[in-house]
Formats: sequence, C-alpha cells, structure tokens
Amino acid sequence: IADEPTTALDVTIQAQILKLIRELQDEDGMAVLFITHDMGVVAETADRMLVMRDARIVESGTTRAVFADPRAAYTRALLAAVPRLGSMAGHPDPAPFPLIDPATGAVTATAQARAGWPVGLAAREVLRVERLTVRFDLRGGLFGRVAARVHAVEDVSFSLRAGETLALVGESGCGKSTIGRAILRMLAPTGGAIAVDGVDVLALTGQALRRHRRRMQMVFQDPISSLNPRLRAGDILAEPLLAHGLATAAAARARAADLMARVGLAPEMLDRHPHQFSGGQKQRLCIARALALDPALIIADEAVSALDVSIKAQVVNLLMDLQASLGIALLFISHDMSVVERIAHRVAVMRLGEIVEIGPRASVFGAPRHAYTQRLLAAVPVPDPSRRATAAAIAEGELPSPLRPPAYRPPARRYAEVAPGHLVMIEAEA
Repeated sequence: IADEPTTALDVTIQAQILKLIRELQDEDGMAVLFITHDMGVVAETADRMLVMRDARIVESGTTRAVFADPRAAYTRALLAAVPRLGSMAGHPDPAPFPLIDPATGAVTATAQARAGWPVGLAAREVLRVERLTVRFDLRGGLFGRVAARVHAVEDVSFSLRAGETLALVGESGCGKSTIGRAILRMLAPTGGAIAVDGVDVLALTGQALRRHRRRMQMVFQDPISSLNPRLRAGDILAEPLLAHGLATAAAARARAADLMARVGLAPEMLDRHPHQFSGGQKQRLCIARALALDPALIIADEAVSALDVSIKAQVVNLLMDLQASLGIALLFISHDMSVVERIAHRVAVMRLGEIVEIGPRASVFGAPRHAYTQRLLAAVPVPDPSRRATAAAIAEGELPSPLRPPAYRPPARRYAEVAPGHLVMIEAEA
C-alpha cells in the first residue's frame, strides 16, 4: 500500500520512485494499492483506478478507459483541473486555470476569458537580489574548527517587478527555500545584497527590520505547521496588525473579516480553529494572513505542492487574482513544472545553489537550453496513460553534494543570452 509516496517530491525523484515501484512489480509480481491525488502519477503507474468522493467510489475501470471517457462528473472535474505541461504553448503571459463546475465537470470559463488577464507589469522594481551567497559551516574536532561548508546558495542574482511572478524551480536541496528565507532575513546570508522596495534589507536591524518586514511576507508549504492550533482564524489574521500596532482590536477584527472574504472564505469561519478547515482552506487562511500587512512581495514556498489537483488550481487562481488586483510581486518557489507554466512570467532554474537558466517562461519552457532544465521537463508525468514514459527517459542517480572543503572557492560562472532575457550558464558542471 503506497499512500501518497511521491507527494511533495520533485519531479526527477518522483520519476525514480515510480520506476523503482514498476521494477519491483516486474521482479516480484507485487500488487500495489497506490493512493494519490496526482493524476499524472496515476496515468504513469496504474493499470486500474478507483475515483473516490465523500468516502464513496464514484467511478472505476481501467486507467486508459477512465482517462479517455470519464463518466462521473467528479472524475471529469478532476481530470479537467490537471495541469498539463505544454498547455501554455503559444501563450507568453500567465493564465489562471479554467473554472470547473464540480457538479458537471464542465469548463465554465476559459483562462483567457477571465477578467483582468493578462496582467500588465509595472516598471517599479520590488525586489533585487545581487550575488547572494549562503553557506553553512560544519564544525568538528576537539576545538570545533570548520571542517566543511554547505554551499546552499552561490552567487545568485535576479530582480522582480510589481505584478510579476518569478518561479524558482529545481530539485529538493537546490537552495530555493534558502533564498526565500534569506530575503526575509530568517537566516543570515554569507554575502551579496538584497533590496526590497529599494531598501537594503541586510543593513536593517531591530525595529527598522521589523517595520520593513511588513513589505515582504511568506506563504509556507505546510499550512498546518504554520498556523497556531490554539488560535481561532480571526485571531490569526488580527495578530500581525496588533503586533505592529496598526489597528485596534475592533479594527483588526473587521480587517480579518475582510481578508477572509478576499480569499474566498466565509466571515463566519473567523471563530474556527485551524483543524476545522480543509487543506485548501488552511492555505487560503495562510494567504490571508500574508496579505494582512499589505505587502509588496509575497514568497510562496511550495504553497500548493501538497494539495490535490482541484484545490491546487483554486489556490493558484487565487494568488493570480490577488496579484492582478493588488500588484503584488510574487516569488513562487516550486518543483511542479506544470503549475509553474501557468503562473510564472519568468523562470529561474536552480541546481546545487546556482541559477543555471533564467528567462521568460515561454522561452525557457519552449526552448530549454541547459541539460538540467531539459531533464526536469522530461521527468514531468504526462496525464495520459497512452503516453507513459519509458525507463530510458528517466535520469538516474542523486545530485552531487553541496558539501565543500573550507578552502573551496567556486569557479566563476559565465552566462550566454540565447534569446531576449533568456540566460543559460556556460560550463555549469565545472
């Protein structure tokens, strides 16, 4: 029984796990009950499938038959919500997921028909990161000397404008989340510069840093662990306002109700505790909390990776709608390339703490030039049982370790511009 064994894994590791399961089945004749919300994984692995809703089976059959001709409305809704890599070919701008009627499974509105899209980008630069470096010392021995260093982020530079989404993608451990935490000063960078709204974040201390943090907020991967289980939703949303002295208790309560409505939650939910919300509702609550202080920048760190396909589409659309109405700059950290294709204006591909390719999403996805980018895109599951990937297409092995001797100096990197704004690292393996 494999219960969500690939949930929240990056695409290359996921492909390796699925290949391993298939090999075990071939060698030992093992039966596998695969429990998952990832329809792409279902298409890659399952011979038969059961579709469940409200603890009941609503449809069953061979995977090919169900994908080709879904009969239950709920099945049609699930399949319609699956992000499909390549669906944005020919569309340079991001586009929300189509709206799906859960009762019928029919598409009720196309992404292009939604109001406010595409969103025009402002000239104002919200975030600038220059030559950011983050290393962690590993000490050992009798005197606690530095024995080695983890080069988590190495010489990374990028910028982000108001209303723009930059996606940081790559395998687990490549440094994506470390960059997000360094921007918010949740950890101390080793070197480089970070500016938010033109202010040098690394130079701020004490109350000045506290005040400027209002301009930058984070939505974490796991809403359960980032919400205080002892507080009610209204208190969770009011807490940032009260902590910064921006509102009275009554005004904070009113603002909390407004935030709930803005993210699609009913105001009467203000008195619920986090455990009384569904997974998607918890993440909406986290987004509402991030909006409480009117930030210019939101860092979404794997904010939809553990959600099922229909809820994932809803949360992504919510982020895009909020961006359109508020002009927020969004740093979207993810390993889900199909979602990134929908939401991102630009994409930065990271490997071992370095950006190996960066540019407009349409250019990077349409004509990937770095071998690592090509590998990531090739590993994305195709939600079509008739096009199952072969074992030969799956890259083997683990990423090299970012652990280096104390005296190690990384080589200077060079980039080539292969298309307007599309840069690719040269000799990335040096």
